[in-house]
Amino acid sequence: MAYWGIALAAGPNINNPSMGPAQSRVAVEAARSAAARSANANDIERLLIIALTKRYTDPAPADRAELDRAYADSMREAYHRYPDDPDVGALFAESMMDLRPWDLWSKEGEPRPETAEIVATLDEILAKNPNHPGRTIS
Repeated sequence: MAYWGIALAAGPNINNPSMGPAQSRVAVEAARSAAARSANANDIERLLIIALTKRYTDPAPADRAELDRAYADSMREAYHRYPDDPDVGALFAESMMDLRPWDLWSKEGEPRPETAEIVATLDEILAKNPNHPGRTIS
């Protein structure tokens, strides 16, 4: 899972949605290393690794939308499979936020298409585990 963490940290996030060539290489290599070692991982860890392998390519495309969507879809599957795991839930919510960095609500206060699912996911994980570190995401 250390390689998974390297791959996750090298990737885009809500504050930096782009990836340069060096970041892409690090992320792809780390995700591949995690996948190569996943035989000893538990099911949740394998699902997280699989999701990250869908998030990156090298070279990175100019438009990440398809990769970001594949990652979010894979994280949704992981969360639906393990709805009681607050870490998987927080990672899924974050993957959805990355689809629309800093654009989850209109100026009129209307939610964007993904916003309701993000809020519901965060509410679910916080209801089950009110002290989860993911509470700082929302």
